[in-house]
Amino acid sequence: MTVSMFKFSKEWWKSGREERKQILSRLNEVEKEFSNKLVSLKRFISLRYDGDIIYWTCDYNTTPLNDFRYSLLSVSNSYLEEKVSFFSVFKPSPYTMGGNKDLSSFLKIPPLKYFVAYPMKKSPEWYLLPFEERRDIMAEHINIAKNHPDNEGIRSYTTYSFGIGDYEFVVIYEIPDLYKWTNVVEKLREAKARKWITLEEPILVGELGDLDIFVK
Repeated sequence: MTVSMFKFSKEWWKSGREERKQILSRLNEVEKEFSNKLVSLKRFISLRYDGDIIYWTCDYNTTPLNDFRYSLLSVSNSYLEEKVSFFSVFKPSPYTMGGNKDLSSFLKIPPLKYFVAYPMKKSPEWYLLPFEERRDIMAEHINIAKNHPDNEGIRSYTTYSFGIGDYEFVVIYEIPDLYKWTNVVEKLREAKARKWITLEEPILVGELGDLDIFVK
């Protein structure tokens, strides 16, 4: 799985509308091509000041993930730059029963309006706790989220990047309502598990939108 945030250069905004339309058409063509090659491809317009487009791509093979990223860059006439990229893998959580077995059909469902992704790292002390204690701490965290009245409709995915990324996890959320989402996150700050979190930034936030916004 890869989450990449791209930003258009200053030169992009100085270029003519027709040139921008042509390049956006090429980006759309790349998206269309890879939507049939990847398990899942979802695009969001970034709500951060330092990004414009966020792509969330998933596949069982790393090669098409890279092919997609470099295809985007190759058709952008050097106007597009990748600012942030998270790479991680799906696997069942050791703290919950079952877990994700085959995400292909689940990830193919239409995206919700908002998207949030951020990396996470825990302190070494966390991993030195007995497993049973860690499981109980995470159970509290999970129950707070599940039982919050504003949690309805939120999709969450915890992916893992031990040894393949600078962080240990990449947490993904698809969200119908940002206001309700902030209420859930604020309540989760009270969970005991927060004690061992050392890093969880940058947070990438995007919303569904058409590329035509970059021609206005």
